[in-house]
Amino acid sequence: MKTGVSTILYNGYWILFLALAACQPQDETLHLVQTQVATSSPALTPSSSPFPTLLEFPAEQANIRFNLGEPEIVFDYSRDTCRRAVGYDLPDTPARAVRTPDGNIVLVSSGPPYNFLMYGPNFDELQHSCEPAFITGDSPDAFTFDNQSWLISLYRQGDTIHALVHNEYHDPYAANCLPGVTTPENLCWYNAINYAASSDGGHTFQRPAPPTQLVAALPIPWDPTAYDTTQPARPRAVRRPNPYGYMGASNIVSGPDGYYYALFRSLPDPLGKNPGGTCLMRTSTLGEPSSWRAWDGSGFNLTMFSPYDEQGNPAPTGLSSCTYVSPENTMEMTDSLTYNTFLQRYILIGAGVRDITGRLTCGTFYTLSSDLIHWSEPRLILEHLLPFPPCIEPGALPNGSKLYPSVIDHDQTDVNFEYSDDSFYLYYVLWNEGLDRDLWRMPVSITIEP
Repeated sequence: MKTGVSTILYNGYWILFLALAACQPQDETLHLVQTQVATSSPALTPSSSPFPTLLEFPAEQANIRFNLGEPEIVFDYSRDTCRRAVGYDLPDTPARAVRTPDGNIVLVSSGPPYNFLMYGPNFDELQHSCEPAFITGDSPDAFTFDNQSWLISLYRQGDTIHALVHNEYHDPYAANCLPGVTTPENLCWYNAINYAASSDGGHTFQRPAPPTQLVAALPIPWDPTAYDTTQPARPRAVRRPNPYGYMGASNIVSGPDGYYYALFRSLPDPLGKNPGGTCLMRTSTLGEPSSWRAWDGSGFNLTMFSPYDEQGNPAPTGLSSCTYVSPENTMEMTDSLTYNTFLQRYILIGAGVRDITGRLTCGTFYTLSSDLIHWSEPRLILEHLLPFPPCIEPGALPNGSKLYPSVIDHDQTDVNFEYSDDSFYLYYVLWNEGLDRDLWRMPVSITIEP
């Protein structure tokens, strides 16, 4: 019997904290909280959808089979990590790629402090560069939105490669956080999405002056005291807010209406009482960070401006947070978004946990959509370990977990790899132990079974 969806706080670069949590004192134990999804999705009438009616193809009901080939390694941590990062050069985002104006490939999968990228004439000759592409800002102040930063979504127009940036603020001031520490060891965590751009083929990315690089922030500012006081404190426990904010943007895809779209994850509640979900935003001007608008249930009307004034003082905007798209089916996934020309649907792929015939199943799932708002029931591609309960026992090591699945179709001729067809590569991160993680890929073909 189907009992609904169970999702775990995973996508959004929480995983690095799991490796670091072992270094924390016992009263700093990291707690993964199981979340529940909302019970209804926003309604969008066909007349208001910006996407045309596609050819009639029952992809959502079809018996789609994913045929998985032999995995091959792309980035070997023991061989390829850059020493200047002192261990922190590791795959920490879904792998995404773009073609440069000279025809080369740029692949992003690393993170702060240096965001080292991979470059090559094709996918078989990618080399990991130890020249920083984007050095994290590391400001100690939340209102700058210039903190720990991950290059995550690339989209090229002409000679400019636009990027969405995952930003994390870790409060170094509050006594209930980790004073003096602005990096992920500090479990006080406030998220936002930023903008950066490259004009030299993806070798370096620059951000506009903070805080004008901000793309999307929750309407509420960071507050280290915004934790649930109704629950009794555990002995020796330090109370702090749950991680909250907008985070983990998907690939950018161009719609037929002239807009550019991206999914992103919302954790709207520092108390942890309201569930997270997947939201959708769009812009017609990638180079203007403040031009993105989020889906609000009836249209793309929601601004996501800073909840701080020009002096850096908290100034909540009074707006609501974004409306989730098919929350019972998107499962907070944002790892990989492409338009699949074989299925004639957008395909969203991510890792998570779902109840399948009464059993909580961990692995990589997919869901389909014709308009990016209404999504089909997710189906399993590959069952595998994930680094949190119920996939592992509480306190168990996450070794062998697979993270951040993403689709890159090597044969596509578009410069942004926003399309896939019936054969592509599924990239994923394999967690060996500690900070040791490798990037792998496997060939995948899709067939329709009778």
